[in-house]
Formats: sequence, C-alpha cells, structure tokens
Amino acid sequence: MTVLAHAGIDHAALVVAGTGLVAAYGASWLRRPRPSAPRLAAWVVGVAGVAVASLPFMERVAERTFAGHMVQHLLVIIVAAPLLVVARPLQTARAAGWLPVTRAGRRLGAWWHHVAPLLGPGLFVLVLFATHLTPIYDDALTNRWLHEVEHAAYLLSACAMWAAVLGVGRHAAVARIGAVFGLIAASAFLGVILLAATAPLIPTYEARLGTGDALADQRTAAALMWVSGMLTTLPLLVAAVWRWAATEQRIAERAEALADAAVVTSR
Repeated sequence: MTVLAHAGIDHAALVVAGTGLVAAYGASWLRRPRPSAPRLAAWVVGVAGVAVASLPFMERVAERTFAGHMVQHLLVIIVAAPLLVVARPLQTARAAGWLPVTRAGRRLGAWWHHVAPLLGPGLFVLVLFATHLTPIYDDALTNRWLHEVEHAAYLLSACAMWAAVLGVGRHAAVARIGAVFGLIAASAFLGVILLAATAPLIPTYEARLGTGDALADQRTAAALMWVSGMLTTLPLLVAAVWRWAATEQRIAERAEALADAAVVTSR
C-alpha cells in the first residue's frame, strides 16, 4: 500500500481549512459596497472542488489507476481553479479594505497584466509537462509531501493560467487568444505523447496493473485529458474572440458618438 492511501490530508483538517477559507472570503464579501452573489458561489464551489479532490476516497482512486489520478487533477485544474479565479479573492479583499492598495501593488498588477497572457499559460504548460514526462508523477505516488507539492503546483499554475485567459483589457486581447491556442496545442501534444507511448510511463501503475493493463489505463488517462481540455478551451477561445470583437465594437461606437457630438457642437 502506498503513502497516498495512509498519509493523505486528514479529513477533519481538510474540512476546517475549507471552512476557514469560505468564512474568510464571506466576511470580506459582506464588507464590499456591492457584493456579488455569483462570485461568492464560485468561491464556495471552488474551495469545495479542491477539498473533494483531496479526500481520502479520491486519493485511493488516484493510487489505483492513472485514469483515476487524471480525474483528480482535472477536478483541480478545470473545475476548482477557474471558479477560484472568477471569485476574484484579491479584489474582494481589497474592496473590503483588508488588502491595502500600495504603489508596489499597483506596479505588480500592471506587470501582471502585461505578462499574464504569456506567463500564466506558460507556467501551467511547464508544470503539466514536468510532472507527466519526468519521474515526479511516479514519485508522488509514494511520497506524501511531493504529492502535496504536485497538487499545489497544479492549482497555482492553473489559477495563473485561468487568470490570464479570463483577464480583461483591450491591449492583451490578441495575446489571450494566442494563449488559448497555445494551451490547446500543448495539451494535444502531451495527449499524443501519452497515447503513442508503447510502454507505460508510470512504473508504479505498471507494477500494480501489469504492462498491458497499465498501457490501456495510460491511454484512457490521455483521452480524459485531451477531451476535457478540448471541452474547456474551445468554448474559452470562442468567448475570448467574442469579448475582443465586442470590445472593439464598443470602442468604435463610442468614437462615432464622440465624432457626432463634436459635429453638433461645432454648429
């Protein structure tokens, strides 16, 4: 029996941590001038998604098969992370007066908006490839702390990726669209590597399932990643293009209105 079956996050501690995060966000949310119920719901469900992915039951599923482990990771990447980003916890804390606005903070925010379309998806792709194509994935099955670091890396890099592609602002619209294309290409490439492999890439699963079953399990995991990636990124691409077009339309309409107003005034 591996470490994952015995040394996962304690359920009671997990509940306490999740409850604390929800309570802290709720308290700051109540102090906002105009609290948004959808953002509160996104935070609660996002925290719940992280908690579910860390339950002992999910750890046992991840321990048994590559496909089960992939489901656990996808729950964090495509369910929990985007909801946590949509909840906008930093902006909520700032609006509540809990996070002071400083010159350094404004500079950091401006820097992030400038580099986010490249840095966010790039960091996520780096974590994705580093964990799947190195011994990290296999070692995490028998090392509790490495397993927790792996999950933290998935969550943080996925949040950075979602924050980048869901960001606002006209100047980065084209870059965000390019970032979504890059994510599609990278996830497809990794899926092809896993599908085309002629031998299991995770020795622990091969030892437990046998070579043939482990290879079939690996291909199932690759298919899950590929399909979920397409189902997630394609609508995101459509939304990004639509948002860009809508922004350009609003800018054009505003320019026309200002021009008409200037003509009327000159008369």
